[in-house]
Amino acid sequence: MNNHLINEQEIYDQWSPILENKIGVIDEYKKHWLSKYVHYHSLHESALFENFAYSTTSTLGSIPGMGPVKTPSSPGGPLSFYSGATGSGDKFPSLLPLAIQVAAKTIGFDIVNVIPMAGPTGVLTYLDYVYGGGKVGSTTKPLAIKLDVDDIDDTKYTVGNHYWGVNTAGDYVNGTKGVDLVFVGYSFIDGTAIFRVGETKTYNGAAWVTSTLALSEIFNGSATLVLNDDGDPAVIGLDNNVSVLTKAELVKALEDHIQGYAGSGTFDQDNWTGNYVDGNNPANPMGRGTGESTYYRVMNMQVYTKSVEAETYQVAANVTTEQIQDLNKQFGIDVLQMLENALVNDISQSINKHILSRAFALGWSNNAQFYKTTGITLNFTLDSSVSSDITVGSGLAPAYINKTGFQQGIMVNKYQSYGTFENLHTMQRRIMSKILAAGNIIHQRGKLGPANFVVTSLQIATALQDTAQFSFAPANNTINQNNGNMYPLGSVYGMTIYVDPNMSYDDTRILVGRKGEDSEPGLKYMPYLLAESIQTIAEGSMSPKIAVKSRYALVEAGHHPETQYYTIYLKTNGIQII
Repeated sequence: MNNHLINEQEIYDQWSPILENKIGVIDEYKKHWLSKYVHYHSLHESALFENFAYSTTSTLGSIPGMGPVKTPSSPGGPLSFYSGATGSGDKFPSLLPLAIQVAAKTIGFDIVNVIPMAGPTGVLTYLDYVYGGGKVGSTTKPLAIKLDVDDIDDTKYTVGNHYWGVNTAGDYVNGTKGVDLVFVGYSFIDGTAIFRVGETKTYNGAAWVTSTLALSEIFNGSATLVLNDDGDPAVIGLDNNVSVLTKAELVKALEDHIQGYAGSGTFDQDNWTGNYVDGNNPANPMGRGTGESTYYRVMNMQVYTKSVEAETYQVAANVTTEQIQDLNKQFGIDVLQMLENALVNDISQSINKHILSRAFALGWSNNAQFYKTTGITLNFTLDSSVSSDITVGSGLAPAYINKTGFQQGIMVNKYQSYGTFENLHTMQRRIMSKILAAGNIIHQRGKLGPANFVVTSLQIATALQDTAQFSFAPANNTINQNNGNMYPLGSVYGMTIYVDPNMSYDDTRILVGRKGEDSEPGLKYMPYLLAESIQTIAEGSMSPKIAVKSRYALVEAGHHPETQYYTIYLKTNGIQII
């Protein structure tokens, strides 16, 4: 191409502004020669395109494009920068804010009193008023005792009948000891059998001979309760002989009133009876002559203490310095604070489950005790095919942990039919009736007031929501029927309903309970160290480490704290309740 054929001034005027504004060339000499160079380069490109335009066709296959979306390989050292796989050239921005996990709702803290502890240990003092007249471990015997009878045949004893306690589960041999017992009734609280104590005897190998014995010599943990047989113990091995696996206890007067102890009829010869009245036994005082010739029967006071110890939950977490630096720079996160929050949440969840497990266990014990005392349980089914009671031993009765930590089975009432007009809502309405009954049982047995909370699963809660405004049989409730707001859900019969997110959908237990004053019986959460945080630096890695420790006591305070809770079981057998 001939230089003399171009107008250099025109070329300069075209390209120099571009070189100066876009590239920053301000030297006049450089602008002149760069202007000519750019002009020639542009002509060459045009000629190249004209000469070879015919040699290829513009197709999708001839255009490189960007290709599939692909991230580059992880950066490493300097060599990896050159040898690593390249990405597709896309920018990968974070589409949403950093995702943070959300913890489950902790219900347990809402249903117990919180009483801080001043130290890691302490004692609780208890005072009982008991029917006395003697001691279990003395030959001066008490006038009445309680026995935890392992009654496998569910034998119902008859008030006024004579039974014998003997210190063996085998055949009578020389030296076997026994005591005459007259049945009074069942304990109002725990269903244990209450007996009036009579004379004691010893077997000499041929006959029973009256002797002076302490009750502790007979009820030694392996005794047997047998029928009276013409004034002496019946033969071991009868079907209605039952084991007595615990020692005898004094009867607590305030919870287990014995009618007749202060006087039993005109001649002081009527049967002594227990708490429940049945219309079959009189309750008359002594006549004047009998009263003048009868010694007072004695009541006593008994004081004892129980120890309380703060137990421990603890958990720790490690984090690298790079995590602290990079997450703070990229997302503005205080990593150490977030880790501490996570650790505290983990311990809170553990405490929550501990509280609820004990509350459900106490309620299950109350269910069992009430059944043993009255023969009534609130366990029920909505399956119309269940035409007979589901008894313990059938393999179908529910068994859950009780207050002593052992699984205990309790029967389930058969389906109750109320005619042909049953539908989904009438069946759901039964759940409310059971909750109301449990609240009243707590009021009667606990003697401090009605229940004020309910804890249950999502399925039961939904059924309560669904039937909250059941107009044919309206129930006093403030249940929120809008979707959501389930913690708490509302109230029924004055009891606040909580949905425990840790219960599975098909867990159909219902806990009804009372949260009373700090001084009243029930579960008390007593923190010594609520959540103490400790931060250290690991010597080897120089990375921070956080530990959180909680020390507390979960105290089941008062006489019979289980009476403040009642756990109901609903057996669905696959029947849909919503």
